[in-house]
Amino acid sequence: MAATRMPASPANQMLRPIARVLLLTQLVALFLVAAGSALLVMTASRYQSASRWVQHTYEALDEIATVRTEVLRGSLALRNYAISPEAAYLARTRAAARNATDASQRLEVLVQDGGTQAGRAFALRAEVAELVGWMSSSAVIAERDGQAALLASLRPRVEQDSAKVLRELLAEIEAQERLLLQTRSNERAAEYRRLLVGAGMVAGAFSVFLIWSVVYASSLLRRSKASIQGLKESADLDPLTGLLNRRALDEQFERHYESPLTVVALDFDNFKAVNDAYGHEAGDEVLRVSANRLRRECRDNDLIARVGGDEFVLVLTGVSDVEAARRVCGRLKQAIRAPIQLQAARVQIGASMGFEISPGGAMLKDLLATADAAAYHEKFHRKAAPLALVRN
Repeated sequence: MAATRMPASPANQMLRPIARVLLLTQLVALFLVAAGSALLVMTASRYQSASRWVQHTYEALDEIATVRTEVLRGSLALRNYAISPEAAYLARTRAAARNATDASQRLEVLVQDGGTQAGRAFALRAEVAELVGWMSSSAVIAERDGQAALLASLRPRVEQDSAKVLRELLAEIEAQERLLLQTRSNERAAEYRRLLVGAGMVAGAFSVFLIWSVVYASSLLRRSKASIQGLKESADLDPLTGLLNRRALDEQFERHYESPLTVVALDFDNFKAVNDAYGHEAGDEVLRVSANRLRRECRDNDLIARVGGDEFVLVLTGVSDVEAARRVCGRLKQAIRAPIQLQAARVQIGASMGFEISPGGAMLKDLLATADAAAYHEKFHRKAAPLALVRN
């Protein structure tokens, strides 16, 4: 036999959308974190790569400047030695030769993936090697043969401008590197802008999601409060007639505890015969119609409750006079005795009533016990008016 699924309770029905929102919040937050992190990591990686290429170009320009400076420094040191033969000038020449050689080698490594630049760097290194070799041999000649021999060695180099090719190669390589520097700097700036845009998009997405979460959670909270209020009201009402139930009657009676009032107990006459003759649906309709009639005859501040199958309790606030209570009961009985048109028949029922008056401070159960006794007495003795007992 298949198991019957029980209907969800109202509390579960309220908790389900909250659980769905929490799950959706977690999933969206996880997606935003993953997507945002991936976007930022990818953009940051491109920015770092562009920054490395910019730094790479600066290093190449530094090596070009080093080659140019060291060649010039070595040449000047040789010329100074020819004017004033000091050993320090020859030491400077040799140091400049080493530095120029090292710088040309580092430059060739830096531009080795540059195609045309790599060819120029190779030619530059050859020119530097030739010039450095001449500088070294000139230093040896100066030490061995003196100033005159050094001047004789320098004169043809100066006249032929032997460093012209070197200068041209340096200028070409530098121009190309500066062009690359501009291009790579633009690429780095573009990647930086993309990084900012990506960060802004992630922050914007989080902000929009946060605002949506707050707005939706507030809406859900309002609906939950309304649902809770509806549940509370439903818990206070009899589902068939919409009147108060016994628990709600006890709670609301506390507000009138100190005030003068009349408690009326009402019990339908021969209600079971309606159920037996026409069915429980007809009996339910009689109860609903009778409940509506009781509402119309009572004031807004009176309490009306269904406490049993065909048993009702009324609390008439401010009514502390026996004759006034009798008049109200008579009006209620007359309203209930009016014919009720059902689908199958037209029925007419009566009601037995009893009441007790409290000047204030009496317990509901005590008042109701006396009113029930009075209603029972009327039902079985059929007096013209309900029995009234007044509590001192």
